[in-house]
Amino acid sequence: MKPGLWTKLCSYLCDMSLEKVESNFSGPLELVLRNNRYALCTQNAVYSYDDLYHNFRLAFQQISIDQLAVQKVLVLGLGLGSIPFMLENKFNQDYHYTLVEIDPVIIDLAQKYRLKYLSSTFEVIESDAFEFVKWNKDKYDLIAVDIFIDDAVPVAFEQLQFLKNVKLLMHTDAILLFNRLAYNEAHLLKTNDFFNKIFLKVFEEGNMLSVLSNRMLTNRRSFEPEQ
Repeated sequence: MKPGLWTKLCSYLCDMSLEKVESNFSGPLELVLRNNRYALCTQNAVYSYDDLYHNFRLAFQQISIDQLAVQKVLVLGLGLGSIPFMLENKFNQDYHYTLVEIDPVIIDLAQKYRLKYLSSTFEVIESDAFEFVKWNKDKYDLIAVDIFIDDAVPVAFEQLQFLKNVKLLMHTDAILLFNRLAYNEAHLLKTNDFFNKIFLKVFEEGNMLSVLSNRMLTNRRSFEPEQ
C-alpha cells in the first residue's frame, strides 16, 4: 500500500513510521517515509533512501554514469533497491540488475515497496555476497558494493580474497563502486587504511571519491566515455 497524501505531506516535517521489523542480521529495522522517500533505517545507519541515497547518487554524478557503457549491474547489498531505483528514475538508465542480499526481511521489504515498480529487468538472489562472488561466473559492467551490518562493514568484505573474487566478475572496462563510511575520525581512518593497504593491492589504479559523509572506492582514476 502506498502512503496517503497526509502521510506524504507530514513526511517533510518528520519521519513517518511505516513498518518496524526484526532482522536476524541487523536487529531492529524501521521503514519510514522521509521527505516523501522510503528510508530503511537501523539504529545507527540508513540502508536505503530512494534517490536521496546521496553516497551513490553523488558517485554516479561524479563518474558521469549516463556516458558510460553499462548494461549489466551487480548490486551486493540490496537495501530497498535505491541503486536501481535512482539509476532508472533519476539517471534515466535501463540496465539489467542482479541484486544480492542475505537478509530475507530486507528482500521482502524491497519487493513490497520498491522493486515491483521498476521497469528495468532484475533478479533477486538471497545469498551471502561473499559466497556469491566465489561461485558466480557472470561478468558485469558495474558492480556496487553496499554491504553493512548497522554502521559496520563485515570483516569478510575487507579481505583481499573478496576483492579478488569481485575483480574476476568485472568486464575489462567495468566500474566498481565500494561504499565506505567516513562520518567520524574513526571511520575515516579505517576507510583510508583499507583503501591504501588492501584495496590498492587489487585495484592498482583505484581512486577514492568523497560523497558527503562517506567515501566511494573505485577501480578507476578517470571515467572518460568510450570513443
